[in-house]
Amino acid sequence: MSTRPPDNNTGPLDHLSMRYLRQALEMPHPTDEPYVLNEFESRVVRRTKNFVLTLSALLGALGVLAFFLPQQKWPDTFSTTSVAILGQSYELALVNSLYALLLVYLEVNVLLWLGGWGVKMIMEVCQFPRAHDAQYERHIQALADETPTKSRAGLFRLGLDPYLTMPRWGLPIFFLLNILKASFIMLVIQLVLGQFLDEYTLRQTVGLLSVPIYAFWNGWAAWQVLHEAQIRVMAPTTIREFVHELHEEWGKNDQFFPIIMEALLYTSILKGPVSYAHFLLTETIVDRFGLSADVPPGGHFTEQLITLPLPVRRSLERLVVFASLVDGRLSWVEKRRLRTLRQKGFLTYSASEIQRISTDYNQGRGLWV
Repeated sequence: MSTRPPDNNTGPLDHLSMRYLRQALEMPHPTDEPYVLNEFESRVVRRTKNFVLTLSALLGALGVLAFFLPQQKWPDTFSTTSVAILGQSYELALVNSLYALLLVYLEVNVLLWLGGWGVKMIMEVCQFPRAHDAQYERHIQALADETPTKSRAGLFRLGLDPYLTMPRWGLPIFFLLNILKASFIMLVIQLVLGQFLDEYTLRQTVGLLSVPIYAFWNGWAAWQVLHEAQIRVMAPTTIREFVHELHEEWGKNDQFFPIIMEALLYTSILKGPVSYAHFLLTETIVDRFGLSADVPPGGHFTEQLITLPLPVRRSLERLVVFASLVDGRLSWVEKRRLRTLRQKGFLTYSASEIQRISTDYNQGRGLWV
């Protein structure tokens, strides 16, 4: 670590965080393992996550209380409004709805601020991207240019700037969607309990249940943001080291490199949700091995494995496991395909071993396959 973090702090949390950021410059970092978080970085990342998750969950709980308590204290203020539509009179909770929209607007903006501070802390304390991915801006722009042309899901096609000049629409929509998920769950609960409880008891019960549900979804959304930030820190050097090692061993093997793209296709990273880590892995492999970026037809990976020598199959096994884990998430599709390889005798890693490797990687201890 040699670059001083920018002194662009603007608030009390930023002033507090600079004390930690400047300590990072004095911390030793293994030069041969730059993709492993050192003790100080791990501590800051862990504390940042805990702080942001706690405040985000607390914000969800406070939002529920801010919605229900004023209605109980000043019920006349939140009474329904009579509106005539096509000669019919309807009682609409207009004040209630406008108040709810105001609370949601405030909550989303506070979540953006908390998430922004958390991501900024993680990326600056790890000196990212200047110490990890010199072409980060180009990679993000290429990823943004690619995703609208393909109907792919994935949180961070919505956007995330590492130093948090936040996108105008991406993360606000993400936080809003999670608030709507909590609202939908509460609506279902209300409809079910409404069959058994009177109106007063139902209102009290819904209010109590809303606190943990909204707190959970706020915390989960904040965790997703911070987890993606950590993966963006660890992925570039992890990928470069792994691909370099793979190329040194198999770069000139005519049996290995023709099937690389089939292996990536099998793990779904060429057709699944776009992520920064998967995008970078594909680009690095294509560039290092001199492959065509065109996606192969696919569907013949396991059949081709049968014809290959055991050492080649073992290296392809490493590639498949690495590609499945490098984005920090092991999806249901990836688990199913790894299980299929295990059943066919092509995968020597057990499910528990893969889970342990994934846990180590997500905790900043490197991705060792």
